[in-house]
Amino acid sequence: MKKILSWLFFALIFCGSPKAQIPGSISFEGLSRTYTVYLPAAYTSGDHLPLLFSLHGLTQTGNTMMQFTGFNTYADQYNFIVVYPDGINNSWNVGFSGGSTANDVGFLSALIDTLHAQYGIDLNRVYSTGFSNGGFMSYRLACELTGQIAAIASVAGTMTDGAWGSCQPSRDMPVMHIHGTNDFVVFYNGGFGNKSVAQVLDLWQGFGNCPSNAFIVNLPDLVAEGSTVQTHTWAPCDESVEVVHYKVINGGHTWPGSVGVTGAGNTNRDISASDEIWKFVSRFSLNLPTAVHDALPAKFTCHPNPSVNGSVTLRFSHLYGPSQLAVYDTQGITVYIAMIPELTPEHRVNLTGKGPGIYILKLQDAKECYVSKIIMQ
Repeated sequence: MKKILSWLFFALIFCGSPKAQIPGSISFEGLSRTYTVYLPAAYTSGDHLPLLFSLHGLTQTGNTMMQFTGFNTYADQYNFIVVYPDGINNSWNVGFSGGSTANDVGFLSALIDTLHAQYGIDLNRVYSTGFSNGGFMSYRLACELTGQIAAIASVAGTMTDGAWGSCQPSRDMPVMHIHGTNDFVVFYNGGFGNKSVAQVLDLWQGFGNCPSNAFIVNLPDLVAEGSTVQTHTWAPCDESVEVVHYKVINGGHTWPGSVGVTGAGNTNRDISASDEIWKFVSRFSLNLPTAVHDALPAKFTCHPNPSVNGSVTLRFSHLYGPSQLAVYDTQGITVYIAMIPELTPEHRVNLTGKGPGIYILKLQDAKECYVSKIIMQ
């Protein structure tokens, strides 16, 4: 097994010390999806660090989010990896009329696999935060990607009526929500197809079976910029999760403690949203098995291998529930992804047009992760 892991590691990780800020792209469902990764100063090949998604607002980019959140500084301080993905047409698909229609949940799921292959991220500690439209997207991940996201935080973004009504997370989710009461873009009290902050928090308190009454603390007014912060904490909830709300009284549609201008209205300077977010989400973990094995005949077989026609057929046995299948090239780029329903006897992987070479196949069921290589001639 050590031999397989060593081979996989050196096949997928670039040699030498990588640059801290790295642009990247993957092809997903016919679209080129771009992102920027920031590796903390202490990162070395072989580390298994947590990952934070930092999702931009409407009309913004990942680079915009990088600049005003200051997450790179906190990544250096707390030693985690942060990634700034770009939405299609500067938008995330969260159910807005006229917004993006791209499969952003699928893209971000594939990006987790890509970054795991490239940088060995800790799959138990993947988190998401976002501003405005990116906050809406983080809630969507909490609803639909609960097997990969350990905790989320939203700043100035709630949930659309549709997302709120259809949300069915498969486990309890730790949630932090930061919102200004004078937000005139995403209204604190809801409207125009969005739920209010109170409705969103009630939903997640219900999922976690949290106490009905919050523990409320008025934070010190350290900077006289016209706003104050009040924290509302619902805990303990089931599975040790928490729901926390930072109510920014007289705050606008902004990122508290931001570097420069982030949105519209008053920006609170009593807290750093970025610091508070990391301190919150980093306390939680999926606690999933982390064992990685070479593919065993008892799990699946792959024929033909090598393949001369660009496709292979996998035959399964003894999978524990629905499983995720991903295939990477030797640079860690996702070239194929699929969900395998439970009791599926076989599945055909079509890599036609990807070119000859060695590809890495990863199968993740509910208990373990299995890795093998396939050869296309």
